[in-house]
Amino acid sequence: MLNTTNPSTSTKVLVVDDNKDIRELVCRLLEAEGYMACAAVDGDDMWQKLSADQADIILLDVMLPGTDGFELCRQLCADPNMPPVIMLTAKDEEIDRVVGLELGADDYIVKPFGRRELIARIKAVLRRVRSGSGQAIKGVYRFAGMSFKPSQMEICDAAGTSIALSTSETQLLLTFVQHPRIPLSRDRLLDLTKGRNSTPFDRSIDSHVSRLRRKLGDDSKKPEIIKTSWGTGYIFTCPVETQ
Repeated sequence: MLNTTNPSTSTKVLVVDDNKDIRELVCRLLEAEGYMACAAVDGDDMWQKLSADQADIILLDVMLPGTDGFELCRQLCADPNMPPVIMLTAKDEEIDRVVGLELGADDYIVKPFGRRELIARIKAVLRRVRSGSGQAIKGVYRFAGMSFKPSQMEICDAAGTSIALSTSETQLLLTFVQHPRIPLSRDRLLDLTKGRNSTPFDRSIDSHVSRLRRKLGDDSKKPEIIKTSWGTGYIFTCPVETQ
C-alpha cells in the first residue's frame, strides 16, 4: 500500500534497471534525498521484490532483458494495488513516451537525467497520487449504465465486468464526474487533477483522454461520454449519480 505520510524517509522507491551503474547511481541519489531505495535487475526480480515488500513508486526502465518495460508497465497498471510507475527511457522519441503513457505509466524520464529532475518528478507523481487518494475514498459514481469506484481504481460496466484504471485514468475520470456537463479546458483539467507540477498531464492530456474513452467504450470518432469541446477542451456529457 502507498504510504500516506509526508516525509521522504517513509517513501520506498523500487528502481528496475539492468544497468548496474545506473541502478547504483539512482539508488544513491534517492538515499541522499532521504528516500528508501531498492533495486531489481529485471521483471522477475521486480515481482519478487514487490511480493516481499510493496514499494510506493517504481522507476521502470524500458529496455530490460526478458520481459521489456512496456509489458511490465502494462501488467503493473492493470492491477490497482500496484504503485505508480515512472518509465525510464534512453530514447528521446515521442512514440516511446506515448506508448508508456498509453499503457498507464504516470510519467517518464529520458536518460540521461539530473538529480533535480528525478526528484521533482517522483514528488509530483506521489503528490498527485496522494491527493487523489484522499478524494477517491468518497463513494461510487454512476453514469451511462456504469459505476466508477475511485477508491478501487476501477469501473464496472452494466454486465458487472470490472475494468482496472491506472492512477492517471482514475484522477482524470474523477475530475470529469465531479464536474459533469461543464466544459473543461486543458489548463483547468491540469489544475483540477493537481497535475500542474510536471506531470504527464501537461504533455499528453489528449492521450489520457483517448485511453480513458477506450476503457469507457466511448467511440473515439463519435464520442458520447467525453466529448471534445472545440476551442476549449473536453466535456463529460453524462448525468452523474453519487452513492
